[in-house]
Amino acid sequence: MKRLLSTTTVLSLALTPITPWPLMAQGFGDELTVAEDGSILMQDGSVLCSVPAGQVCNMDQITIQFLAGDAEQLKAAAAAALDAARTEAEAAVAADVADVANDEAAAAAALAAEEAAAAEAARAAEDAAAAEQAAIAEAAAAEAARAADQAAAAEAEAAQAAEAAAAAEAVAAEQASAEQAAAEQAAEAERVAAEEAAAAEAARVAEEAAAVETVAPEASAEPAAPEATAETAPEAEPAPAPAEAAPVAPETVAVPEPAAAPVDVPVVTEAENESLFQLLTAPDSTADANGDAGEPVSAIAAAIAAFGVQTGATPAEGAEAPVAQPVPDNVTVTTVTEDSTRSSAEEFTAAPTAVGENKKSGLSNLEKVGLLALGALVVGKVLSDGREVVENTGDRVVVRDPQGNFQVYKDDDTLLRRPGATVRTETFNDGSTRSTVDREDGVQVVTIRDASGRVLRRATYDDRGNEVVLIDDLVREEQIDISTLPRPRPDRVTISTNDSDAAMKAALAREEARALGRTFSLRQIREIPQVRDLAATIDVDNITFDSGSAVIRPTEARKLASIGRIIDDILLDNPGEVFLIEGHTDAVGSASYNLTLSDRRAESVALALTEYYGIPPENMVVQGYGESELRVDTQADERRNRRAVVRVITPLMRTAALR
Repeated sequence: MKRLLSTTTVLSLALTPITPWPLMAQGFGDELTVAEDGSILMQDGSVLCSVPAGQVCNMDQITIQFLAGDAEQLKAAAAAALDAARTEAEAAVAADVADVANDEAAAAAALAAEEAAAAEAARAAEDAAAAEQAAIAEAAAAEAARAADQAAAAEAEAAQAAEAAAAAEAVAAEQASAEQAAAEQAAEAERVAAEEAAAAEAARVAEEAAAVETVAPEASAEPAAPEATAETAPEAEPAPAPAEAAPVAPETVAVPEPAAAPVDVPVVTEAENESLFQLLTAPDSTADANGDAGEPVSAIAAAIAAFGVQTGATPAEGAEAPVAQPVPDNVTVTTVTEDSTRSSAEEFTAAPTAVGENKKSGLSNLEKVGLLALGALVVGKVLSDGREVVENTGDRVVVRDPQGNFQVYKDDDTLLRRPGATVRTETFNDGSTRSTVDREDGVQVVTIRDASGRVLRRATYDDRGNEVVLIDDLVREEQIDISTLPRPRPDRVTISTNDSDAAMKAALAREEARALGRTFSLRQIREIPQVRDLAATIDVDNITFDSGSAVIRPTEARKLASIGRIIDDILLDNPGEVFLIEGHTDAVGSASYNLTLSDRRAESVALALTEYYGIPPENMVVQGYGESELRVDTQADERRNRRAVVRVITPLMRTAALR
């Protein structure tokens, strides 16, 4: 192609008309002219000598020939030279065109050969892949056959084991029956002996009374000792002084079996009921077509007003604090003992039963802590929006909404009531409460709860009065559009029990949460799985519970040692961290039962972390989810679904912005 271009250039020069120089060299008699390219022309433009045609143009020699009258010969020679140059150039062009055509044909042939080779290679690769797939399928079929054989063998072994277990169970039942019969006989003998001894003692007392002539004066009935578990005060200061923790501790009151003595059914005011029902029928915390889901219901707004708490807004400079706060309807002060609280190794007590008109066998756990309206809810009660109370165990209430979803309500302060602590509870007319827990280590924990027992605000104070706000739900919730929440990343922060840098990973989780550009309320974190999934998790070794039990045996509590160490390390770095302890069950049993059981088990895990490893209870919140979030999608008895999860939720909470 380069040669063709150069030849074409020569041809164009040969065919280009010769133009005189602007500054022409004039010849003899001004009749001859030298062109720009050196060619010699006559005044009329006739070419006497052409340099592009290959002629050597000597001015002197041309002049001599011109003067000699050879002008026509010179013209003919120049024209012949031009024709020859033109012919030669055209031949060269034709040759170059042929070369180009040959080159293009060779390139096309090479390309065709390459494409044929590629197609052949592709066919070979497809054949090889097909052969490999066939081999894989054959291997999979063989593996499936082996698995089927193993499954059949395992099933046979299981059948044998079941038969052996049934036989052992039958033997054990016989032994138990025999032991029960022996126990009944022994009890009957003991009863008869006790009756005989009592009759003998009665006869002896009658004889002694008959022998005494003096008449004993009539014994005056001694007033019953007041119940020392609560004292009522008409007024209360905003924060209790340590000196107020002086009432008689429950264990100092000599009362014969208080649980056996019937008690009056607590009276629930209309205001408390209305406040509770508003809370139970409040919309969820996601955005919908009905308006702003973040608008607080009136019961929560009443709690905010009752305590005069600043809800996120900084008072203007020079503004005065509220002069007076509403007076609580009731104030109780109790000192917690081992007998008055539950440990992680103990079962939950049964709910009290009715024993007569407006009488019951005792107060429920909810009623003992001032949640009278919640504790008084009766199974079968249908609320205004169609929600129904389906379970009341005395310590928890489960409500089902019209869509079939379940929600559990309880006392969020249960973890704080540890032996040795003094608890002051102020109850207001809308059922909301403020509890102040003074511990032996000098720490004071102040919690505000609504009528459903849900914590709205919690703060701790050391012996110098320094405040750390752990939870603050006394603000309007920002509505959540779940579709805009980021999906959990596969590499999200997970703190393993083998990690030696738990505090660093917790700090990394805080940075990831800060990148979201927003925070959430504790209620939103508890209720919305997509929000909880944004929190860092701590791996929890499987804790084994007996069927239907929430008890953690000491052997199982030892499995929490690594979790306790990690939480302690994180709290050393940031004492304001809050951890959500989740409980989950499998799908065996009713949904409401599983929800209550999972919530109780989560409470037991939190209690064990405090009892065995010293984790502050105020830094933990428990929540059960029952069978609603199965790890393995099966309705069968699946051990992997019975689990506990610990999440570091502080970075997602509003209080993260306060630190």
